[in-house]
Amino acid sequence: MIKPYLAVIADSFHSALSSRILWIAMVAIWIFLAALAPIGYHEDYTTTFRWFDLDNGTQMKAMLARGLVDPKESETALGRLARTFPEDIKRKLRQVARGEDVRIDKGALADSLNESLDNEDWYDAEAWRTTVRLRELRELDEIPDDEISEPERRRRARLRIEAALPGVFTAMSARSITLSYAGFDFPAFFLIGKEQFVSLINQFVVPIMMDWLLGFALIFLGILVTASIIPDMLQPGSLHLLLSKPISRTMLLLSKFIGGCAFVFLCVSQLVIGLWLISGFRLDIWNARVLWCIPVAVFLFAVFFSVSLLAGLRWRSPILSIGVTCMFGAFVLVIGLIGGYFDALVRAPDRISQLSFDGQDIVIATRGGELKRFDSESNQWADVIEGDFRRRDLIVPPVRIAPGKIATARIRGGRFNLYGSGSLDLLVLDRSNDWKPNPGLRLPNGTRRLLVVGNRLIALNNTGLMATTIQQVLDESGIDDDEPDQTSDDRTTDTGSDSGTDSEAEDGSPDIEVSNIGVTAWITDLIRMQGGATEAFRVILPKGVTLTDPVRLDVLPDGRSLVVYARGRLMRLELPGGGGGGGDDAHGATATLAADLMLDDNDAARATMAAAGRSVLLARDDEPVRWYQADSLALLAEFPSPDDQTVVAAEGLGATDRFALLTTDGSVRVATRSGDRVEWVTLPQSEVTAIKYDQQSGRLAIAHHIDSIDFVAIGPDATASVTIERAVRPSLTSWRSVDRYVITPLRTLTPQTGELSQTVAALVSGKTSFAIGDVANDEQEVVQLKIVRPVVSCSLFLAVMLTLSCVYFARRDF
Repeated sequence: MIKPYLAVIADSFHSALSSRILWIAMVAIWIFLAALAPIGYHEDYTTTFRWFDLDNGTQMKAMLARGLVDPKESETALGRLARTFPEDIKRKLRQVARGEDVRIDKGALADSLNESLDNEDWYDAEAWRTTVRLRELRELDEIPDDEISEPERRRRARLRIEAALPGVFTAMSARSITLSYAGFDFPAFFLIGKEQFVSLINQFVVPIMMDWLLGFALIFLGILVTASIIPDMLQPGSLHLLLSKPISRTMLLLSKFIGGCAFVFLCVSQLVIGLWLISGFRLDIWNARVLWCIPVAVFLFAVFFSVSLLAGLRWRSPILSIGVTCMFGAFVLVIGLIGGYFDALVRAPDRISQLSFDGQDIVIATRGGELKRFDSESNQWADVIEGDFRRRDLIVPPVRIAPGKIATARIRGGRFNLYGSGSLDLLVLDRSNDWKPNPGLRLPNGTRRLLVVGNRLIALNNTGLMATTIQQVLDESGIDDDEPDQTSDDRTTDTGSDSGTDSEAEDGSPDIEVSNIGVTAWITDLIRMQGGATEAFRVILPKGVTLTDPVRLDVLPDGRSLVVYARGRLMRLELPGGGGGGGDDAHGATATLAADLMLDDNDAARATMAAAGRSVLLARDDEPVRWYQADSLALLAEFPSPDDQTVVAAEGLGATDRFALLTTDGSVRVATRSGDRVEWVTLPQSEVTAIKYDQQSGRLAIAHHIDSIDFVAIGPDATASVTIERAVRPSLTSWRSVDRYVITPLRTLTPQTGELSQTVAALVSGKTSFAIGDVANDEQEVVQLKIVRPVVSCSLFLAVMLTLSCVYFARRDF
């Protein structure tokens, strides 16, 4: 009984094969594959500087300017390197030293550094002895000069330059991929290693190929070729001949449909298998999961072909079938664009990224750079600091510093530049003043995190740790808003305008006639520019300890110690005065390095860390999660990340030696250690965006579904139940209401063909979610791939369209 239907499928296939468009498409595929075949790659040391390597241009200018004008820096690594720059750049750096607003092109700075790679006259072993040298640099320094290769020498020179300018450069892989074509290197470089390159191909390149090469070009060509199958079948002689055989109309129509899909299967198979072979032989990427693109592409074509099928039955015209299918594709595209617009500009900016509490009051920071508080009367989030998505401000995570007082800061344009623009003032939110922000002390430039330890407020920036007293913060926050800020970046330095402009020596050193007071003022301003101490904040980092990105830190529950992770180095710092002393001891005394642990490999990987009780938990990308003893930093347990997900946030649960982990799939799991084993409890919340443990109430706050929050009480052991003690469900704003009640239903009813590329990305990469963004940033952008939803949506649409077509064909007299 199946033989007649196979004959129909073969007939449909032969009909498509007779199309000239098909053969043109197949020849184009072969030419395309032949053109790609000469592509290749090689992996080299990362040596050359590029302008986007300079993560903190403002800090670099300040450091180099200080190296030129500060006599104390003359023979240091910084001073020796600064003197190698061309005269025009040194002239601008001297202007920076005088407090002038001078722009120096990052490309010019990078070019100057590249020239220094080939001429290492600036290097002096004694000068570099005091710099922080990573393990890789120490290993390269051990290679004799007569045995070191040229790539290794240039890599060593780059690492020496990075050591002289800590905190300036973006952390990146030691080796980089360079693509070539027919033996000629591409002018573009990939500043990533082989593993990251493979992830880039699987998570981004393949989905783009699915969207445009398979999802647009081949689908459109497939519709052009197969649009005539149904109208040709409905010709009187042809249809009567087919119906004279013992077959049903429904099976006849479905056989024709399968025949059209078989044609596309042939074309897609050639392209995907060809690309897989090229990537394997030429790029050493043998990923058999790429072949999943074939069935997904055929499935995508089937969705569009079902529309062409019904249109062909109704109007019996190939031209109208193509036109209706194109209109359907345009409609789906528009709905997808509108949905993407609402995702990016309505939903994403409202997502909670950080939380802070004071009793029942809640203050949050959002992905859109806004600070909000929860107004229980209106049941909505009220703006404290409004954001502007075009400027992309960065909110320093708010922290409670005293009853009714929460501290934070806004870095204008901070998502593009950690230093932002303008002065960085600490903002104190006062409950008695309806949580309105009141500017107070000036923060060190580049501050990214605030912590409260006893009566201290500690600021973390790219240069280290600085502290002041809570009392001084509260005193300064009472300054009237109209009072001028004597520490603003916009002020002019009197000493810079009155002394030294015309009396500089040619080598950039201040002339002897320049007053010592003027030189001291210049250097003080330069230190502030590069993120150094301010009038209120004093450095507490022990001498000889430098923090290199990625940096993570947390306060141990004893209130006396900090645990710090800095690029492969785990440390415990004890604060003077037990964390709660007063006076000068609490204000500026340095901490003590109580424990120090150097970790192996993957030093620059994205990391997450938390402290609880007597334990420290550290999770680095593509590595097992490690559980350490807090006092000695001894390894207690090592275990894989739950469900092979990446940990993006961790919170210690007070003094219980337990942790809550937020992973990229939007789930929260509570980890409890039993010997060398770790037991997990998965909490019921989904689509979680942030977690925070409230020390006052002993509850874990879980932000989920954009801006909802659950406060949960977790039992004393791994099997205890989790109780939601408070739930915050804010009312929707106007645009959020449009998104929920109009856009979301419309997207649900429309086949989500565009999101099938996310299904492919998950199948090819083997991951359902991943984190992207700068490893130095605590707020990591999480991408959760939609895998099942587009498949279900398209399957339902396909089933409905085929059912309508079969019913119409069975009941209509042709």
